[in-house]
Amino acid sequence: MAAEPSSEVNPHYLDHVIHTSEARPVQAIEDIVSQNGIKLLAKGAQVNEKVRERLLMHKLQKPLEDCLQVTHGVMPQSFGPIGEALLEQHPLLKAICAHDLYPGAPATLATLKLSNPVQSLLTVYAQFQPDRLKHTAGVAMLALALARRLLPGESDRHRMLALAGLLHDVGELYIDPQYMRPGTPLGPQEWRHVASHPVVGERVLRHMPGAGREVAAAVLHHHERLDGFGYPRGLQGAALPLNGQILAAAEWLMALIENSDTPLTRASVANKLIPGEFSRELTEAITLAAQGGVTATAAVDPVPLESAIPRVVAIVATLQRFRAARPWMDERIAAARPSLRAVLEAALQRLLRIQTAFSSTGLDADDADALVAGLAEQRDAELQVELMTVVGELEWRLRELERELLLRAGLLPDEDIAVMRELLARLKAPA
Repeated sequence: MAAEPSSEVNPHYLDHVIHTSEARPVQAIEDIVSQNGIKLLAKGAQVNEKVRERLLMHKLQKPLEDCLQVTHGVMPQSFGPIGEALLEQHPLLKAICAHDLYPGAPATLATLKLSNPVQSLLTVYAQFQPDRLKHTAGVAMLALALARRLLPGESDRHRMLALAGLLHDVGELYIDPQYMRPGTPLGPQEWRHVASHPVVGERVLRHMPGAGREVAAAVLHHHERLDGFGYPRGLQGAALPLNGQILAAAEWLMALIENSDTPLTRASVANKLIPGEFSRELTEAITLAAQGGVTATAAVDPVPLESAIPRVVAIVATLQRFRAARPWMDERIAAARPSLRAVLEAALQRLLRIQTAFSSTGLDADDADALVAGLAEQRDAELQVELMTVVGELEWRLRELERELLLRAGLLPDEDIAVMRELLARLKAPA
């Protein structure tokens, strides 16, 4: 886990800075001084591989992030064309961001004031993951749009949430890159590192000039959910502030927009299957903003429902293993200490909700042959899209459950981790 940025220099962040320095100069904008008064780098000195070990050997008087400047860094004006291109690419994003009383979302991003530390941090992040700058711009515009609808007239708060959208994932810079590679298998301890990025981002931004506590708090909460099944803290209900809810919904929506041909259908299905993750006000704001701008089943070629059959069978098998594991879970819940009991109960409730959601679709028919025949005969394009979206959402929810259990297991003692590993093993298909 990352150390407080105000003392030790995080080696992973420093490596990203050095990587950035290979493309554009990075220099100290003031003397960099250790806690015991040693001048490590003078103002104007270049930050590169040559000074890496010197910086890592000492705790600093000021965060390294606040002392650096990246030449030709990310400029706020660049988010104008990035935002416009995203709006043209994604009709749902364009519909949600449209507003009669405010300037366009890309224009607002282009006029954000970025302090030198914020600008440099964004530049290092963009160098680390170039494609993710589009994602952060999309999240920023959605956070801005939702804030405008839920908090009319609070322009300063709107801009603060847009800035939080740009910065929401900067905590990833402080995590060992081995855990960030796509496809890397993650156990409880490894997933704990990945899931720490909101906490690390909050620590970095809390006292950073140009960011501050409100931005940091929203970043901390951008993976939380109202029903308590988010991370890193599993906040529930009133414990999750509105700023955090808005940024969390913006991040969730942008992921759907980027990864689905029918994001509005996906959002609608998600809210029906697993209600309560976002407030009624937020979901209504999204629905109202989208109305008239894009249809739920935008023109896409429906996938033949026959292809869903093996996926439905796999979901059925997982839920059958859950039912078989239920007595074992009840026994462990009854005997567990409070911390483990809370995790097991959360897992049980989420599995029950997934089971109920699946039953409501009619896809868990006892007669497999009848199900296959019914799917094969279904030719209604809109229904095909919705059913395939339901299948995809349920698959995602089962993967999400595993991820959340890995995270929560990583916070438990070793003997309790063993219980969680057994639960996951009971839910998984035999190898």
